[in-house]
Order: sequence, then structure tokens, then C-alpha cells
Amino acid sequence: MFYWLPTGIEFMKSGFYSLGAGVLAVLLSSNYSIAQDQFGVGTVRPIAISTIVSADGDGSSSSRDGASAPDPDSTASAASVTTPVVLTTRVRPFSKVGFDLHAGLTGVGFDTATPLARRFNLRTGADFFSYGTSFQEEGANVVADLRFRSGHASLDWFPFDGRFRLSPLLVFANDTRVLATALVPSGSTVTLNGQDYISSYTDPLHGSGSITFRKVAPGFSLGFGNIIPRSKSHFSIPVEAGFYYVGQPRLKVAFTGSACDPTQPAAIGCQSVSQDAGFQHDLGAFIARNNNNLSYASFLPILSVGIGYKF
Repeated sequence: MFYWLPTGIEFMKSGFYSLGAGVLAVLLSSNYSIAQDQFGVGTVRPIAISTIVSADGDGSSSSRDGASAPDPDSTASAASVTTPVVLTTRVRPFSKVGFDLHAGLTGVGFDTATPLARRFNLRTGADFFSYGTSFQEEGANVVADLRFRSGHASLDWFPFDGRFRLSPLLVFANDTRVLATALVPSGSTVTLNGQDYISSYTDPLHGSGSITFRKVAPGFSLGFGNIIPRSKSHFSIPVEAGFYYVGQPRLKVAFTGSACDPTQPAAIGCQSVSQDAGFQHDLGAFIARNNNNLSYASFLPILSVGIGYKF
């Protein structure tokens, strides 16, 4: 009459196994939720979860209730499983400051940077360069000075959470220019637009010229290195390459003094260049031709390497 007891016991045993598995799933989900509530977003916390795995390998879990007797036909082993809860690290805007010194094609300069978000920095800085030389051009003794002075601001984007970045930028207060002065010695010949002019013996020719650029220019660069490392490191080696668009450079040239027509006697062939229509025409053609030749300088390069420190 008790033939149904073994079947009932097996049914109850399987029911307890199912109940234990369900309780374990609830505990796991609650542990994860509690970890989030306790540590908050922006942390990585390991959660240790202990489970009892039956030795018969059927994957079932049993409750560790002290009232229940262990199964004498199987040996249970405890395994500790550490499950890391990986959450995204937040970066507070303006929470850090970085500084670098660099050198490159536009001279020496510095940058300061501060984070805006995990993948974005705001960076500003300035560059300085000056170079002077002298040479002889078409009979004139020329002294020239090349000067780079400008400020810049950029938004640095690190698309891969690493050190590689893309940076739209704006150059402002651009004082990049070329300044030159020229002296044409008395009796020397200067050629403008294919025409020869002789510098007067009594009033020699003096010239001045300049090449200037826009004060504000957009640009773009790419680089490697983050002045504000997201790690514990304080030092970085930023490398940058790019360009900025300054538009058509503007060439200005002016002369004072007197020029002589080589086909006429000096007594009647010399006059002030400000009143010589032929000289002014040839000077205008010279300026127009060289302005056209300067169109290649509409894009100025950026190339620099430096060393940075995060405070």
C-alpha cells in the first residue's frame, strides 16, 4: 500500500532542487542591485558569490539550511566565484589641469588643458617663432623677418578611450607675418615686371614690404598623447600634426626715392617713383603676380612634439 512513497519522495526532492535554484537566482540579482546601490556609478567592485555544486555534476544547487540533512550518496564542494561589476568611470568637467611645453614648425609654445568628459578635453595655448635673414634680390639688399605669433583653442576628442585624438581648432590673435626692407644702392638696377630701373645717385630707392594673414583661422589636427591622462600617470608626450586655413596671404610693397630710365640720360631720365606712372604700373603687376604665387600659403602646417604634466 506504500508503493507510491518512493515516487513521492523523488518528486519532493526535485521540487526542493528547483526551489533552491530559484532562491539562488534571486540572491544573485539582489547582490548585483545592492552592489550598484552601495558603490554607485563610476566604480568597479568585485562581488563574491558562493554556491554549492553537487558532486554528481547535474548542475543543481542545494540550500545550506541547517535543518536539512546532507545527502549521504553525494559529496558537495563549495566554489567561490568572484564576479566583477564593471561600470563606466565618470570624469567631472574642469576637475583636473594639464600643462605642456612643445616645439615644432611654428616655434615653441605651451598648452593648458582640462577635461570636459571622459573622452573630451578643452585645450588652449600659444606659439611663438621669429627668424631674421638678409639676402640680395633683383639688385636690392633685402632684410627680412619671419614671425609666428598666435593663440589657439581646440576640442580634443579621444574616440577610442586611449591616447589617439582628433581636434577641431581655432587659431586667434594670429600675428604671423613676414616683414622686409630693401635698399637699392645708387647706380644699381632693379627689375619690376620685366622693366629695368636704376636707383638714383642722389636719391636712392628704398623699399618696404609685408605679407600678412587672417587674424582668425579654423583648423584641424590629429595627435597622440593626452595631457590629462585618465590613468594615475602625470606625464605625457603629446605629438600633433595638422593645418589651419589662413586664406589668401596679402602682399604689400612700397618704394620711396627716385628711379632712372636706363635709356635716358640721368639728368632728364630720373624722377620720384611716387610720380612715375610707369614705375607704379610695373610695381602693381609685380605685386599681383606674387600675390598669386602666395596662394599655396593659404594652409599653414602644424607639427609639434612636447612634454606634458597633469596636476
